[in-house]
Amino acid sequence: MPSPRIGVISPIEVAFPTVGSAFGELWPEAEPINLLDKSLYADFVNDDMTIPDPMPDEAYDRIAKLLRYSRDCGADGIIFCGSVFGLLVEAGREGIDVPVLTSYEGMIAAAFAEGTRLGALATTQPTIDCLSADVARYAEAHGLEYTIGGKVADGAFERLLDGDRDGHDELIVEAAETMTEVDCLMLGQFSMGLVPQKIAPVAGRPVFTAPHTAVTKLKYLLSG
Repeated sequence: MPSPRIGVISPIEVAFPTVGSAFGELWPEAEPINLLDKSLYADFVNDDMTIPDPMPDEAYDRIAKLLRYSRDCGADGIIFCGSVFGLLVEAGREGIDVPVLTSYEGMIAAAFAEGTRLGALATTQPTIDCLSADVARYAEAHGLEYTIGGKVADGAFERLLDGDRDGHDELIVEAAETMTEVDCLMLGQFSMGLVPQKIAPVAGRPVFTAPHTAVTKLKYLLSG
């Protein structure tokens, strides 16, 4: 498919540079079209980054509308970057005739290909909770046993929002150094996509990011 148009939807701007970098590295012929909707965080995520359980119907409706809007703008495939909205994206993509990926499904598939001792690193606890829930659904659907260890790089998210990208990355690197007894390390936020090059390599522990694995999976789906 020549120059496929890919809808990239996010509730926060900091995801877009990392997704753009992944496209440039892995799929330069694709044309990512960014769609930002800050109202998703403003209306459905609490100040402490927790989310209502269950999410209100309005949240499901809004995400479904965003997915349809991206498709109506000519997207051949869609990546949704909001890590806490996985269930809503899964519901909202029903009936959409192009591939739509949640934040994590590409990364989770890549992780299980490496083994069953999974590590999850994020900058907020709700992200760890959402990633763990997504892993659990994937494992149940595929009949897999696993263990997962999660860790929050405290303070990193706040530094990123303050514009301190280097400080954000430094805290993540420090946290990653403590997570070596796993078969892989999953970085939970799309905004962490540029960090792996700074993490010291550990034999037998690949580091996966949501943007790279999402781009890889979507490219496979559209090229197959």
